[in-house]
Amino acid sequence: MMEIRFHGRYGQPVTPWAMAMAERALNRGFFVQVFENFGAFRPGAPLYTTVRISSDFIYTRSANKSTPDVVVVLDNSLFSVVDVTQGLKKGGVVIVSGLSPEETGIKGYKITTLEVPPGTEVKARQESLWQALCGLLNL
Repeated sequence: MMEIRFHGRYGQPVTPWAMAMAERALNRGFFVQVFENFGAFRPGAPLYTTVRISSDFIYTRSANKSTPDVVVVLDNSLFSVVDVTQGLKKGGVVIVSGLSPEETGIKGYKITTLEVPPGTEVKARQESLWQALCGLLNL
């Protein structure tokens, strides 16, 4: 089972992106789960969504103590607010947009940067993320 945690802020398409990735995996014959977790309904509040993908039935039913293999950070300002690596497995991967590994301040994990030019349409950004995840998760 592979677990992916998407981090962003309330008002950003965190859950829709996680759902889109889960739907793609589901269409390829995988079992999936999606859990949304947020603190408050206020614009800009940090939130995360957890996605599990497996070739076997997934028996785990909670995302409270997730141990993701991959963390996707949709808002780079979260690095100074939230520990996005909490629970990330040893050797885990953090996917960021437009930051170098040094700029994230994260050590001990692999940092993958998506080079998406500003103004790129949402579908192109999702496709770029999907390609990165497919390579990491062997989908």
